Amino acid sequence: MKTRFGTSGNPPNFFKSEYGGDRINAIDWIKSVNLNAYEYMMTYGARASEEKAKYLAKKSKKLDVKISVHGPYYVVLTSDKNQVRENSVKELVKTLKLSEIMNAEKVVFHPGFRQDNALKKCINGIKEVMRIYDGKTRILPETAGRISQLGNLKEIIKICEKTGCEPCIDFAHIHATTNGSLKNEGEFKKIITEIEKNLGNKVVKRLHCHFYPTEFTERGEKVHRAVMEKDVFPRFIDFAPIIKEFNMKPTLISESKDSQDIGALQMKRILGL
Repeated sequence: MKTRFGTSGNPPNFFKSEYGGDRINAIDWIKSVNLNAYEYMMTYGARASEEKAKYLAKKSKKLDVKISVHGPYYVVLTSDKNQVRENSVKELVKTLKLSEIMNAEKVVFHPGFRQDNALKKCINGIKEVMRIYDGKTRILPETAGRISQLGNLKEIIKICEKTGCEPCIDFAHIHATTNGSLKNEGEFKKIITEIEKNLGNKVVKRLHCHFYPTEFTERGEKVHRAVMEKDVFPRFIDFAPIIKEFNMKPTLISESKDSQDIGALQMKRILGL
């Protein structure tokens, strides 16, 4: 197991490169800039062809670039409407099946909005997805970026405890929904300690993380910011010592605004890898 650094989707520097003529070259580009992870965006549905998925799988194995997938935004397992929940389950199953062909080990998704019995609905929805899909790709509920969404840290931990999932920890989302709390090492340590206490050391060691600075309001996240900007938080330099203290080998996906590669390489440099 090794620490993985990668981008969420394709930043501007990809399109400026020799590989930028076709998104199918993303894995080659990731390798060329000395990264080793890539989060493929299926946020608007599992629409890639099986042929493309097989090609990306072949490339990822050859170049040792681990693929993860961000699932569709319109999945809402917490909906009050039975049809919406049923469609969300179907869409997640479809995404998992295509992701497995792509050699993606994980599919990240947002549980949905806070509605009546939202936590119970989400847990039941995940269990239904797991009942239908019994492949190798894992499903990861992500910490929410808005107050109106289910998915604060305790809720995500509870979902994982009840379903056997592992979490995707989006530190910017936690920062945005806790009034900008992540400004020192101690606050990051609290998060990792809480995860380890409830989900175990193995989960902490291979934690899947989204990292980037963010701007927020009282409702939660407003917009992603770029790591090159001044006075933006959270900062990876505050999290890096905790990674070392807990001997973590996480996957670190950068969502830095229009600079995902710059953010990923900054994290790699700070960790001295």
